[in-house]
Amino acid sequence: MSGNSTPSIMLKNSHFLRFAAASAVIVGHAYVLNGFSDPIETASLGLFPTGQIAVYVFFVISGYTILQSRLQSADTGTFLLKRFLRIFPGLVGSLLFTILLVGSICTSYPLGRYLTMPETWFFWDNLKLFPHTTHVLPGVFQGNPSQGVNGSLWTLSYEILLYAFVACIVPFFRSRWYLFAGLFCAFFLSICLFNDAIARHEILRIVHLQPDQLVIFSTFFMLGMIFRIFREQIPLKGTWAIVAIVAWLGMYYPSSIRGWVPLITIHWVRFFCLSYLVIYAASIPGRLNDFGRFGDLSYGIYIYAYPVQQVIIQYFGATMPIPLQILLAFVLVLPLAWVSWHFVEKPALRYKSLLRADPGVRKEQSLPPESSFKSR
Repeated sequence: MSGNSTPSIMLKNSHFLRFAAASAVIVGHAYVLNGFSDPIETASLGLFPTGQIAVYVFFVISGYTILQSRLQSADTGTFLLKRFLRIFPGLVGSLLFTILLVGSICTSYPLGRYLTMPETWFFWDNLKLFPHTTHVLPGVFQGNPSQGVNGSLWTLSYEILLYAFVACIVPFFRSRWYLFAGLFCAFFLSICLFNDAIARHEILRIVHLQPDQLVIFSTFFMLGMIFRIFREQIPLKGTWAIVAIVAWLGMYYPSSIRGWVPLITIHWVRFFCLSYLVIYAASIPGRLNDFGRFGDLSYGIYIYAYPVQQVIIQYFGATMPIPLQILLAFVLVLPLAWVSWHFVEKPALRYKSLLRADPGVRKEQSLPPESSFKSR
């Protein structure tokens, strides 16, 4: 892209990328929930764990778009209201679906007892995200390799914490974005130096987050922010995308095979290479730019797929091959995601003007002029 197009046009491909990432989570979970290893991760020698990479793609895109949303919002309150309306109405729908429908048809208890057990309604604890939440329902999926009812929801806590992070830092860094970039470099250097200590640290109190996961998600998220901040200075080119792929995959040889550098170096390189590839892919012009006309189904896929896959495993897991399980999951989840978007998520977003009218895209004096990355 070139010329004076806006960042929103630059990331029009993000609808497809989020959809693809949500779909990849289904593929990754299909094997894990059946008690098998991810064949894509195995085939790639550990470089491409399907579900993890998909979630990282989400966080890179979120870093870019969430910062942009804050810069375009009238104030912090408007921004937070938009974030609340984007996450919680869909989550409420997913929890109702999981407790009332999935739980009712999959519990080993009599239906009346299941619906009157306090443990059933403890699952609403997932709404508050912090602190610790409940991941099982009484008698549900007890014969499955994994008893978790919706193991995808745990990442929402990290996402929402990073929304709060953006809300807090924008007023401070409004005219100091190079300082933010410098602090990010210091942050990244520190996680490289103290990686072992971070990995060994216990769950963080109060928020009950895993320190190592918080560091990983935050790094991808902040890299997305940096692409938004310095969109004029960072060139997006196919040549550099190829370099990123080679650097990422090529790191396996000196680290895992030769032992010249620590194995963790693969992860450090992946932060930058994957982030570049995600933003580059989002910038490519073409037919996929209009993918969002069908609605933003990625969130619905993400929050409904896990319980649907667990139902499939409970009833067909012993006889249905995993590729067919994946196909059936798509067939069942896509209508749920469509209904969630058109009848829950999209209508809820109409209330984002409750505080004050959102001025739309507005020019931020603290950032470069509104135009796209230079890309080929």
